[in-house]
This record gives sequence, structure tokens and C-alpha cells, in this order.
Amino acid sequence: MFDDLDTLFEFGAVIALTISGWIVTMRVRRRMKKSLGRRASDLELASLKSWMRVEEAEQREKESGPIHPR
Repeated sequence: MFDDLDTLFEFGAVIALTISGWIVTMRVRRRMKKSLGRRASDLELASLKSWMRVEEAEQREKESGPIHPR
């Protein structure tokens, strides 16, 4: 199946990048859902306007948190 070490390395790199990309996407979706209160579409994940809303929502949540965090 794999004739040389380079092909095996490339295959491993593709698998690693696929898995890490999936993990990052899940974390981003969770962050957006927590901030906006709804599921995010694929278009919203790439939208600067949506990320500005997420930043604003996180900032408001941070400011309205406890005065003395532990």
C-alpha cells in the first residue's frame, strides 16, 4: 500500500490535519453557540460580522460577571 516512507508520512499528515481541523471546528461552534445562544451555520463560522458579535457578547458576559473572581 505504501511504497516509501514519504508516502506514509504524507498520509499521516493528512490524517492528523483532518482530525485537528475537526476538533477546532467543534470548539469554534461551541464558542459561537455559547455566545450567540444558537447554532452557527458554516457561513457564520467564516463571517467577520458574526465573530464581532461573539466578541461583544463575551465582553458583556465578562463585564457582568462577579466582581471578585476566584
